Amino acid sequence: MSYVNMIYLATISDRIPIVPPFAPDHHISPSAGPLPFGEIFDLNELRNRIRKPVLEWSDVKSLPPRLSLDAPSSVEQIGCWSTRPPEQKEPILAQNLLHHLGLDISYTRLPPHTRQDPVLAAHGHISLIPLAEKIYPLSPLSNAEDKTLMAQSPNGAKLSPGNHLACFDFMYYASVGTTPYEWKSPWSPAWRNIGQHLKFTDSVTDLFITVHARRGDFVHQCPDDQCLAPISAYLRRVKEIQGALFVKMGIKVTEVIITSDEKDPAFWAEVREEGWKYIDHAAERTLELHGEWYVPIIDIVAQSLGVGFVGSIESTVSIVSARRVEDWYHGITRMVNWGGRD
Repeated sequence: MSYVNMIYLATISDRIPIVPPFAPDHHISPSAGPLPFGEIFDLNELRNRIRKPVLEWSDVKSLPPRLSLDAPSSVEQIGCWSTRPPEQKEPILAQNLLHHLGLDISYTRLPPHTRQDPVLAAHGHISLIPLAEKIYPLSPLSNAEDKTLMAQSPNGAKLSPGNHLACFDFMYYASVGTTPYEWKSPWSPAWRNIGQHLKFTDSVTDLFITVHARRGDFVHQCPDDQCLAPISAYLRRVKEIQGALFVKMGIKVTEVIITSDEKDPAFWAEVREEGWKYIDHAAERTLELHGEWYVPIIDIVAQSLGVGFVGSIESTVSIVSARRVEDWYHGITRMVNWGGRD
């Protein structure tokens, strides 16, 4: 989402996006190294669709191999904006990524008018239209309030954001309109103009329904001990989609592929009882053969390639996979609520 929001911002501000690699963080260990964006997504297809150039950092400077611990031979000092909310004192620092790119960055806090809504300021939501106004290269908006330094660079530089290169620390919580989390809606401008055109580099399709049962970290967000939906809830949605596909397309789809971060063997025993298929990364030696990045990436690709999709409500991965199935294949999607409640 962050990268798509960034590319969309570039298109509405007449700038050329420079897309960084994916940084290992949270779900991926640092030893996996950065993963080039263009290794997963077909940037030539995107360029042809939006009729604009899209670059990667490897197009503008020489980078070390992705698993190397070395920094590039040249380190640039630049000033960037931070989208962090007012009560946060530090920018978001993806240190392993900045080391890989050879960047020494000072951060300036964005002014209040770029926040989507004062009520939501604590949640970090920003508005892309004021950002486009601020960084438009021919007449960028500049005020005295923009000069407050938030954090000097690791090497002690204190640079304000420049006009030649606009950069931000975090673009996840960004919207065009007044509604936060626009990606939940099919009219999301960032999705309609950019996201739907980001096809995977090597994709094949078949007639199947995919399921994303997010469970691992959701257990910590549960309002009670009944929040994780059972297999029966996903089965109910699968049957709804099977019926809808027959009515809409006249096809009978019986193959179901499920992806999940669940570790409990009892969960997977239920999956097998339903006759559903899943990618056994241990048996396939995905980690050993392809590296840590490809465990979640293969799951995400699988989720996006069916004619139907059942996701987990409030999951970013489910939201984006649903958009792909709906817009790439005119498929049918459903979400399973907390605890499987209707």
